Amino acid sequence: MTNAGLLSVIVPVYNVEKYLVRCVQSVMKQTYINLEIILVDDGSPDKSGEICDMLARTDRRITVIHQENRGLCGARNSGLVKAKGDYIAFLDSDDWIEPQMYECLIDLIIMHDLDMARCSIDQTDGEFHTDLLPNEKNANVIITGESVFELYFHEFLCKVVWNAVYKRHIVQNVIYPEGYQSEDNYASGKYLYNCNRMMITTEKLYHYWINPNSITRSNTIRKSDICMCTKLLIDDLKMEGMNSEYFLYKLNQKLARELYHYIREKDERCYVVAIQRSQKKYIETYLDLLRRIRFKFLLKKFNIKVYD
Repeated sequence: MTNAGLLSVIVPVYNVEKYLVRCVQSVMKQTYINLEIILVDDGSPDKSGEICDMLARTDRRITVIHQENRGLCGARNSGLVKAKGDYIAFLDSDDWIEPQMYECLIDLIIMHDLDMARCSIDQTDGEFHTDLLPNEKNANVIITGESVFELYFHEFLCKVVWNAVYKRHIVQNVIYPEGYQSEDNYASGKYLYNCNRMMITTEKLYHYWINPNSITRSNTIRKSDICMCTKLLIDDLKMEGMNSEYFLYKLNQKLARELYHYIREKDERCYVVAIQRSQKKYIETYLDLLRRIRFKFLLKKFNIKVYD
């Protein structure tokens, strides 16, 4: 199906010289050949940028963007600006995909008039493998209407952005919040909100690489980013007209639980010295009684003042 429309594959690149060739070659070998590969070198201090240029010389479908470091969100935003495709896909540069992945997902989109199609995941560190599959009721069926956004709360495979192909209109107006981790927490919610029809196949077409030697930002900061991205999602969806009391309650409850777990960590006191009134509201409104009691206990334990 070479003429079904151009697919733009956006690959943010940072410090992945060991894995980059494996990743990009898995895209070059796709059975769906009508694609462009956008490599965004996000100021990599290693040889990743040089490898991007080398790969581009071997395949004219590859475009390379070199930019100062802006993080994963900034790299994806740059890729989206450059993308020309009727369909959009994201791929992390230390992962790789099966040769038929994009053809399979685009076939599903065309056959069932979907806005997006997702696949299952093989999670591996090179020695052990874990299958990440959809819940049985969501597998290989067309999901429509409000049931699509419901997946945001219950389906892991819908909380990441890279195991999917999207029609362009689903992603084109979504700007990733730069400066945060947990960007998928925000973007996946926006994509699901924009989507009316989707499907998750049980075929494991995406290989998610767990690098045991990777150095990530502290767990404390990541929890903070999760809270911020969820709050940003809530605010944006309200501005876009979300009026479902049920979904707004679920989102607010999600944020309340994240805030609760955020302050439970004793090493996070420095980040919660001044909890704003709105955050206190989420805790006290959307948590159950036991957690509200624990929340107040933690404030006293760490001598944290909540400004009213």
